[in-house]
Amino acid sequence: MKTKMAVLLIVGGIFVFGATGYAHHSFGATYDLKKQITIEGKLVQVMLRNPHSFFHVEAPDESGQMQRWSVEGGGATQMRQEGDKGLQVGDRIKVTVNPARSTEAHRGRLISIVRPSDGWSWGGRAGQVVD
Repeated sequence: MKTKMAVLLIVGGIFVFGATGYAHHSFGATYDLKKQITIEGKLVQVMLRNPHSFFHVEAPDESGQMQRWSVEGGGATQMRQEGDKGLQVGDRIKVTVNPARSTEAHRGRLISIVRPSDGWSWGGRAGQVVD
């Protein structure tokens, strides 16, 4: 009887904690993963943190109005490249994202970033994917 109870508790724990971990990765609820848009503008804030970093870009929306876009990227370690200073506030960048399901949100899930001034990029090499 004690063995059966222990097994039930372990299996139940696996389901509970497994579902919680999987729920963290529900990008499809927030972003339209079937669409991609490109945002070109000035980087105004960088927040390298875990589990997801955020980049804030001032750029025009579809109607030409300047907006502050919030771009969700990978964790801090994943976003840094060895021996690279990375992005700096004030950089002009081109960001490709999966847009938010709510267009008024002005946010997206990072696919790639390019800094045209020197060709620096993130998102085109193995392991450079937001998950």
